[in-house]
This record gives sequence, structure tokens and C-alpha cells, in this order.
Amino acid sequence: MAAAVFPANFILIQTYSRRTLKLIAICFLLSGATGLIYEVLWARMLGLVFGATTVAISAVLAAFMGGLALGSALAARFAARIKRPVRVYAFIEIAVGLYALAVPVLFRGIDLVYAQVWQRFHPGFYGFTLSRFLLASAVLLIPTALMGATLPVLVATLQRSSQNIASAIAKLYTWNLTGAILGVIAAGFFLLPQFGVRSTIWIAAATNLAIGLAAFLLDSKSVGTEEADPATTHEHLDEEINRPLPQVGVLTFADGQAKFWLFCAFTSGLVTISMQIVWSRVLSMIIGSSTYAFSIVLALFLVGLALGAYLVSLIKHADAWWLRRAVLLIEILTAFTLFLSLKITSATPDFLIAIGFRMGIDSWVGLLALQIAVAATLILLPAILMGMIMPLVLTWTGRMLNGEATSGFSLTSVKLVGKSYALNTIGAIAGSIVTAFLLIPETTTRFTIFCAAALCLIVGFIAYQPGRATSDRALAKSLALGATVTLVLAMFAIWPRLNLNALSTGAYDSYVRVLARSRGAIPNEDQNNGSGNHQLLMYEEGRTATVSVRRDWGITSVAINGRTNASDADDMPTQVMLGQAGVLTAPRFGHALIVGFATGVTAGSVLQSPIESVDCVEIEPAAVASSRFFEHVNNRPLNDPRLHLIIDDARTYLRVNPVTYDMIVSEPSHPWVPGVANLFTREFFTLGRQRLQDDGVFVQWLQIYQLSTESLRSVLATFHETFPYVAVFRVAGAAKGKDLILIGSGSRVRLDRLAERMNDARTKADLDRVEIRSSVDVQAWFVCD
Repeated sequence: MAAAVFPANFILIQTYSRRTLKLIAICFLLSGATGLIYEVLWARMLGLVFGATTVAISAVLAAFMGGLALGSALAARFAARIKRPVRVYAFIEIAVGLYALAVPVLFRGIDLVYAQVWQRFHPGFYGFTLSRFLLASAVLLIPTALMGATLPVLVATLQRSSQNIASAIAKLYTWNLTGAILGVIAAGFFLLPQFGVRSTIWIAAATNLAIGLAAFLLDSKSVGTEEADPATTHEHLDEEINRPLPQVGVLTFADGQAKFWLFCAFTSGLVTISMQIVWSRVLSMIIGSSTYAFSIVLALFLVGLALGAYLVSLIKHADAWWLRRAVLLIEILTAFTLFLSLKITSATPDFLIAIGFRMGIDSWVGLLALQIAVAATLILLPAILMGMIMPLVLTWTGRMLNGEATSGFSLTSVKLVGKSYALNTIGAIAGSIVTAFLLIPETTTRFTIFCAAALCLIVGFIAYQPGRATSDRALAKSLALGATVTLVLAMFAIWPRLNLNALSTGAYDSYVRVLARSRGAIPNEDQNNGSGNHQLLMYEEGRTATVSVRRDWGITSVAINGRTNASDADDMPTQVMLGQAGVLTAPRFGHALIVGFATGVTAGSVLQSPIESVDCVEIEPAAVASSRFFEHVNNRPLNDPRLHLIIDDARTYLRVNPVTYDMIVSEPSHPWVPGVANLFTREFFTLGRQRLQDDGVFVQWLQIYQLSTESLRSVLATFHETFPYVAVFRVAGAAKGKDLILIGSGSRVRLDRLAERMNDARTKADLDRVEIRSSVDVQAWFVCD
């Protein structure tokens, strides 16, 4: 086919039709989906390397979001000079997809480096944290920087094609957020449960490659022609493309305008992520802490942000003064909804239980809908308001041309979009670190929400500009400052308290347990129903979890994130036997390791033997603090000099610590809890076997209740693949127990030692209290080997 011939007065300029822009928006939606899928995947995979501590998770999150910020900032410097931005976007998506396929291999590499760093240098807390961040950054910097560059590059596409650039940027941002929602739902509810990590990586990478190919084809078909005087046009293009990008500080528009909007971008990211962390923590007490519950909270939060962005994208014509007034109103409303959210939170546990029983909800779909309804009641409205701020910032950047509001566009605007997105991401990093490490553990979620509301009011005050007809603008601004300070102080005085007693009941968990009848016998409500029989003994918000201790009907129980983990009643046989199973079957009484402390009963039982030393790894210090309420049953293990308590993630400790043990006892929380699931994997069991003496034993707790048959079989098969010799016990007997105790070893498990070991006075006394008085009683729990 002959090449096209254009007249002398025609030049080729890259333009994009409305249809092309719509298709690019769909690509950006899918890009948002893959971005969230990668975030979920990489956080989970690095959790296997660095552990599930708040420090480790924050290091991964900071590395991920830091890459986004860096990519956005770098792209902001060059995006407006790119002649074919859609083609560059295509190459970015292809590069992300190809790199994603290599990430698992790179993660295995940093796993080896991570262990070597600890074993050779033994860094302290801060050194270890820094090494986590640097290793995560080394792997994640390239793909996340590429992801962060996509928005400024596509804004450069809109520069040459859209008549209403401000609205177009907000719409593009909305499409990306919508994709993020789809990514969270797809990863949490479909891809990971159905296909696993490896296949999900391939699906996400294939999607990126398809996006890149589609964008490349769209770019190839979008070269337009425009009649113009060649000399004039080339001179104009050379000037636009080659001139240095102006700095925000030299905008002819008031310097404070740019600083204000960039400040809005930063605080928007800070408040948004801070509240996401707070609501995830609070709602875990109400709707549970399963992976599904976490996905619901994140998805609903993103839905709110997307709805807010969509509402802003409907704005067609607004000058800077109007936009600032919009920020003022939205920030005030956000502070008010955060105030209301505390009232709603306190009432939500009773609401969940009442609705559940009234509607007779007893199916998985019904329970899921109940969780969604409860979470939406708390999250949706504030999230919508928060989601409007960043799009308003992008709307302002889209109306910048030498500081004037106009339908045109400039290189400065492209740069401001990149800077705004970068500062928004940096604000999110700051919000996650300050909230997780300082505000929640050192103060409370209540005070954290107050700080977010106060910051919203401060931003609202800064946004305030007196009306154009105001004669004394300085006086008006001073009065606004006084009103803001007064409002913050008044808000502090009347800030609602959370109903900790209601939160500590674990509403969803209690409702499900009643449906499943898994809690055991509970006295009638009329029996011993005095106020003294329902007491909240402890409620502590730690760095990784909220730990509460209650006494109901004379039973003391400890709950992690609202989920009852142990008690001094029905759970005693499990806790005691977990400790004694290792004592009864281990080859020698040398060195032992316990994963999880909680009530301290299991640790105390292990110590009721001639064991020489015991290391106990617990991830949450608040869980250790809860053990003081169980000193009447736990034999006070913290007072025994043979016990060495280690606050860390168990998998990380095993990975970097080369010490070997005669027995390891693992009693983490439930396998469907995010982070805890890492302790029921082949990788963890393999680590455990590597840290055992050749004839050592690994004792594992495993629940039967609230676990699907498929999941139970999967854990049992994985355990058996790791340990060639396995003995299975069912607590309280082979026919009626709700817990399993697995004993794995590299050699045959010696049950012929039972009678001899039970001759020890301390061991015998400890077993007597759970009605195990002879080796025959132990063998009555035996199921198979």
C-alpha cells in the first residue's frame, strides 16, 4: 500500500479521538485493577519473607507507595514533553507485566539475603527494619515507579485531545479507582481462593500485557493531521516541547494557591489512609478479621473514594475560588461524619446481632451481605467525602495556565498533576506509619479519629477565602481562625467515647458461633446474669491487633480482634495438651520453642516438666499482657527463668534464627485470619522441620469448627507432606472434640514413652486438671498416624 502523501502545509501531530480516549480510560481501569491485585499479592508474598508484624507490613507498604510517589514525580518532569504518550503508556504496562512475572524469583532471592543479614550482622530493631525496607524497595521500586508514572503520562494524552481538561482528569482518576475496587474484589473473593498466588500472578501479568498491546494499537491508529503554517507550527511546538518546565514557585498566579492545593493532596492521602487503618481495626472487632472481612472493608472504602471522585468529575465549570469553597464545605462535612462514625460504631455490634436474628441469616451469602451492610453503614459516607478532595486538586491543576483558570492546558499543569499525585502518596505513607506505630498503640482509635477530624477542619480553614465583596479580608480570615480553634476545642470536649464493652463481644464472631454451636455450653441468660458476671477486664489496642479480656458467666476469655482465642473453661484441655503433647513425645528435655503466648497456659504446661529452656515467640505484646488474667490456670510462666519471650513474627524468627529444638509447639490463631495463615503453609512447616533436631517433634493445633472440609484436608495434607511421620489426636476424644493436635516428626512418633513421662509429678499434676490421669486417657484421644 502506498504511503500517504500530505500537502506541504500539513504536519503530523499526535491527536486522540473521543472514542480512543474512552478506550484508554478502560485500559486505565484495568490497570487500576492489576495494581491492587499486585499490592495484595506482593504484600502476602513478602509477608512470608518479613513476617506479619506491623513493622514488616509498614516497610512493604512504604516501599510500594514510595515507588508510586517516585514514579509520579519523575513522570511529572517529562510527561508533557512526550510526543506519543499513549505509546509510552503501552510500554509501561508491558514492562509492569513482564516484571511481575519475575517478582517471585526476586522474592526468593531477598529471602536468602534477609536471613544472611540477620545471621551475620545481628542488626538491632531499627537496623532490621531498615533492611526490610531496603530489600522490599530493591524489588518493588521498578514496577511501582512505572505504575506511578501512568497518571501523568495519560494526563499528557488528555492535554492534546480534551476540551474540558479539568473534568477529564477527574474522570480518569475515577476510572482508575473503579478498577482498584474490581481488583480488590477479584483478588480477595475469586482469584486467590480459586487459583492461588502463582496463577493469580500470571493472570494479572497477562492483563497488563493485554493492556499494553491494546494501548499500542490505539496509538498506532491515532495519528491525525492538522492544517497549519509549517514554520509557525513547528516553531510553536519546539517552544512548547523544548522549553524548561516552569516551577510551581514561579507561577504568575498567587504562589499560595499552588502550595495550598499541594497541601490538600498531602493531607488527603494522610487522612484517607489513616482512616482506612482505623476502620479496618475497628471493624475487625465487629465483622471479624477474616480475609473476606478485610477485603470488604478495603473494597467499600475504595467504592466511597470512587463515588466521591465521580461526583467531582461532573463539575464542568468552576473557578479557583469556587473550588476552595468546595474544599471548605467537604472538610467540615468530613469532620462531622467522623464524629458521627464513633456514635455509629458503638451501636453497630447490637445492630448486627439484632438484624442477623431478625432476618434469620444463616447462609454464607447472607452472612457476607450482613458484613457488607454493617461496614457500609460506617465507612461509605465519610469515604465519599474524602474521595472528593484529590479529584478537586486534579480539577484545579487541569484549569491552570500561567495561574489562570481556563479551558486550555500547560506543561505546568502536567507537572502539577504529577506532583499532586506524588504528595498524595507520600501523605498516605506518613498516615500509615503515624497511625500504625504512634496514634493507635500509644493513644487510642478514638483519639486517632479526632486527630483526623481536627486536620480536616484545619484544611477547611486554610481553604477559606473571604467573599469577593468583603471589605476587610484580614478581619474575616482572623474570625475564621478563631472559629476553627473554638470548633476544634469544642469537638475535643464532646468527642464521643467508644463503647468498648460492646466492641469486645465480637458481634459477628458471637453470632456465627451461636449458629455453629461451637462455643460450648453457655448458661441461660437468667442464670447469674448480674452485672458482675459480665465484665470487660482489659481492652488494649496494640500495634498488630486489639486484645480484650472478658469475664462472662464466670468464664474468663481472651479475644484477638474480637475473635475469642482461648478461655479458662472449655479451651483448657486443648491448651494443656498442646504443651504436654510435646513433653510426652519429645526425644529429650532440651530446648523447646512455642509459637504464640496468649493466655500462657500452653507455655506454663510445657514448663511443668524437666525441660531445660523454652523460647516463646509472640507477635503482639498486648497478648502477653492479657496473660495476667489467667494466672489462676497458667502456672505463671513469665516468672519461670527457663522461659525466654521473643516479640516477633514466628516465621521470621525461624527463618533467620539457626537454633535447633527438640520440640516446637505451634498454637497461632485461626488459619483464615490474614497474616496467621502464613503459619499453616508448607513454607512454615518446612522451616519448623529445619529447626528441629532429626528426631524432634513439631506439635500443631488445628481447629475443626468454622473450617471447610477442603481447607482442613489441605492443611492435613500439607503437614503430612512435610513430616513423614504424623500422629493425630482429637481433643476430648476421637468422636466429639472440636480441636485437633498434630504431632509431626522426621522419625516415628514414640507413644511408648507416655507412661514413663507421666510419672513426673509436675507433668502428672498438670494433666490431672484436664482429667488425663494415665496413658490410656491420652490414647483415648488418638485418632490415627
